[in-house]
Amino acid sequence: MNARAWWWRWSAAAGVGLVALVAVVGPLLAPYPAERAVGMPFGPPGGGAVLGTDRLGRDVLSHLLAGGTQLLVVSAVIAVAVTVLSAVLGAVAAVRPRAGSVIELGGDLVILLPAVLGILLVLTAWPQGGVFALITVSLLFGVPYCARIFAAAASSIATSGYVEAAIASGESLSHVVFREILPNLRSVFTTQLGLRFVVAVYLVSTVSFLGVPALDDNNWANMVRDNASGLLLNPWAVLAPSAAIAIVAVGVNLVVTGGVAKSRPTVGESTGRTIDQTSTDPLASDQVTAGGGISVVDAGDAAVVDGLTVVAESGAVLLAPLSFRLKAGTVTALTGPSGAGKSTAMRALLGHLPAGARYEGAVLVAGHEVFALDSGALRTFRRTRIAYVGQDPGSELNPLLRVRALLAEAAPAASAADRRATLELVGLDATHLRRRCGRLSGGQQRRVALARAFLRRPEVLVLDEPLAGLHGALRTDIARLIADLAVRESTAVLLSGHDTTTVHAIADTVVEVHPPGGMPVIDEAGAAGPETALPSTGKDSTPGRFDKVGVGGVDGAAGPDSVTVSRGNGADGATALRVNGISAVADGHEILVDIDFTVRAGEALAVVGPSGAGKTTLARVIAGLHNTASGSLDLRGARIPIGRRRRITAGVNGIQLVTQNPLAALNPRRTVEQTLARPLRRIARVPKTDVRAHVESLLTAVELPADLATRHPRELSGGQRQRVALARALAADPAVLICDEITTALDTGTAAAIMTLLDHLRNDRGTTVLLISHDMALVTRHCTQLLVLDHGRVVESGCPAMVLAAPTHQATADLMG
Repeated sequence: MNARAWWWRWSAAAGVGLVALVAVVGPLLAPYPAERAVGMPFGPPGGGAVLGTDRLGRDVLSHLLAGGTQLLVVSAVIAVAVTVLSAVLGAVAAVRPRAGSVIELGGDLVILLPAVLGILLVLTAWPQGGVFALITVSLLFGVPYCARIFAAAASSIATSGYVEAAIASGESLSHVVFREILPNLRSVFTTQLGLRFVVAVYLVSTVSFLGVPALDDNNWANMVRDNASGLLLNPWAVLAPSAAIAIVAVGVNLVVTGGVAKSRPTVGESTGRTIDQTSTDPLASDQVTAGGGISVVDAGDAAVVDGLTVVAESGAVLLAPLSFRLKAGTVTALTGPSGAGKSTAMRALLGHLPAGARYEGAVLVAGHEVFALDSGALRTFRRTRIAYVGQDPGSELNPLLRVRALLAEAAPAASAADRRATLELVGLDATHLRRRCGRLSGGQQRRVALARAFLRRPEVLVLDEPLAGLHGALRTDIARLIADLAVRESTAVLLSGHDTTTVHAIADTVVEVHPPGGMPVIDEAGAAGPETALPSTGKDSTPGRFDKVGVGGVDGAAGPDSVTVSRGNGADGATALRVNGISAVADGHEILVDIDFTVRAGEALAVVGPSGAGKTTLARVIAGLHNTASGSLDLRGARIPIGRRRRITAGVNGIQLVTQNPLAALNPRRTVEQTLARPLRRIARVPKTDVRAHVESLLTAVELPADLATRHPRELSGGQRQRVALARALAADPAVLICDEITTALDTGTAAAIMTLLDHLRNDRGTTVLLISHDMALVTRHCTQLLVLDHGRVVESGCPAMVLAAPTHQATADLMG
């Protein structure tokens, strides 16, 4: 927010505060009793009457000081009541579609009658109702409008991973509404509260001005009405109360809509470096002094990162000192363990840092020092020079827009033929142009995001995990496409990934990023082979529920040619999960058709298939999150309703889901410890005094340090968020654990450790694992059964090693790359 905006905002706040203070303590400061006549009617200012007198000869200033209390208090009560009730109803409507339909229908009926007219009619017919009647009818006519705004805002939150995880864990409606959704609507709540207050002030003033019996006669609106006839004799009798009402209304509106904006750290604030202020271009010369100093910017450098360090507001180091260069027409890859800071470094090229973070070093992209750009120049830079695709493209795409509109938005100058051709390059046919983004699978959303970036033809292309969630053949095609684009368009590509084989195959330069404490190692492509696995970030054991779960490196041979899968201690016993005739539709399209399978306790079933095959939909149906499904489910011999009939109850030995989108997996308002403590206390019934030890044990089990417990999700990498989501599911001690692409954001060592953890859970506890993955080596190594889906149907099933060794369906063959 610039200085002028701050000045207006705080001036408005000061004005509102002054008027409110006058309304509260005004009666004590009034020089005369409000009803006492002190002179002639409509006398001019002078003598003992600073603002003159009104139509009855009363002191205008005294009347003004005493007349605001009731009006402002009643307006505040109306604003709070309308906003709170609307927020609750809107959140309920987002979570419960049927309740939402009822709320919407009731709102439509109320909206048929204009609000002001309806309020006047009710108050006229109910004169003895007074203030209570005014508040009641204000709720009746105000809530329908406001509730729709909250319902629209809450709808995106209701489909996020952390809300769905809460529902799948059996959390009550009140918990979901008041603990998961409403805390994340604070900005909407604050804005609506201010706007409702403004509306209430005008409404109460209008009612009083029109003479409808509701408030006492002694208020600002009545002053305007009663003294209008003497406007020319003593205008202050009308202007003073009118100005008080206007200051409150306009001031509150400016305050709540201004918001609290935190400026980006300026150059001098965080680095102490200086830039030649006589030039409009930070790169007017080839040499720039920045931290340790960029030595020379070569002509072929599309971007230079020199000594970049990022520290979170809490003091945690998000990125250790990192330096690298991007050359035009080449591909540079950042590799390293999850949490090393790869995503932080990549977003820094766009001039973006986590809120409150500090940085040192320099980032120069396409001839600009990005952290020296003002907000307007930065927007132009992002729009014309660089393109970025994040780890979770599904959260970056408008779910309501069709793919056609998304592509046109990214590249308005591109022709329809170019858009179709680009979409086909990423493996999507022209029929996807008509589909809404919210109805695409995770892999399809990723490809749409890639198509948007490719269409823009930027100088620098930043791709965070672009190959995640793609099956073998498609992953190879996309990787080849990225490499060809770099050469053909002379684009500098920076990407990250944990598929070391593919990354090393297309990258000209590989930068291995280590967590804080280590220094990055830069290898030219081929110098460090893909066999060089990243080290596991194993941690020391701590007391807790997972003491017996050995977490570390993978024991024994670990490769697709050496399969050592254990069936688990309960695999020869009772059936854990039976799925019979599961079908699902969305927007009239069949997503799943007659899916049948059985999994015993302690077994691991891998569900694989191309993007859009229906894997995630199947997981959501089993978890009870898909409303338009049919068929039957049996959990440990007990029948479970599906679809709208499903009502999940909390308890151990249930079903837990770990979703595939790490950015939306955790509630942004909660720390890691708060996130894990809820299922520990509510489902596992862990005593409060033991929660901390269990939280540390869970973090250790998923290869995370205990000190992450105090962090919020914004301070975690994508892989760290994914592991916290897994720890949350494990805290509930489920009988069936559904893992949707849980290893895509993890480095090789951590992914192996997580899968070993799941193997131990299967062996020691008889937990049944349903794993969705595109990593066929991992599936072969750790799963006992395989189910291949294509276009919502089962096309192959059986032992993973046997099915993948001799596939009989093209969809299975494509998975191998």
